[in-house]
Amino acid sequence: MKKSAYKKPKYDKLQIGCGWNKMSGVVNIDKASEVKPDFVVNIEEGLPFPDNSFSQIYSYHCLEHIRPQYWKFVLNEIARVSKNGCVLEMKLPFDNVGQRTNCDHYRTFSWHSFDQLKEDGLREYYADLKLVNLKRNPSKLTKLFFYLFPFLKYEVYFKFKVVKKK
Repeated sequence: MKKSAYKKPKYDKLQIGCGWNKMSGVVNIDKASEVKPDFVVNIEEGLPFPDNSFSQIYSYHCLEHIRPQYWKFVLNEIARVSKNGCVLEMKLPFDNVGQRTNCDHYRTFSWHSFDQLKEDGLREYYADLKLVNLKRNPSKLTKLFFYLFPFLKYEVYFKFKVVKKK
């Protein structure tokens, strides 16, 4: 997205893929114009906001629809528009056969899906998005239960702090 296309947001909170569930006090974006978001945005083409615009970003059941060739780009866009310390909250489909076989899902998630993006991760080359986990992972027993019976779990919830490179 060209810098000339950037729009100064009204709020410093962003919801990516709002659908019909728009939040108040938040910039709501969605690809579908029929849901009447604040901005119609295809995030695979970039986010139309200046760098360091948001202190909080929400995305509930949206990022699984990102095509694989755009995944890294979208992660970098989220990093770009996040302020240092931005809280990133996501609910994403858990890795089970029902979610994995959904015709418009390109990926599913588990508790460790974003480990390579953690601030202390070993894959600095992957994306600009660096994260600190703000939510405790479930116990090993809970994980084992849902890995053995994944059809019993619908989604996984993430809460991170975005850390900007110095």
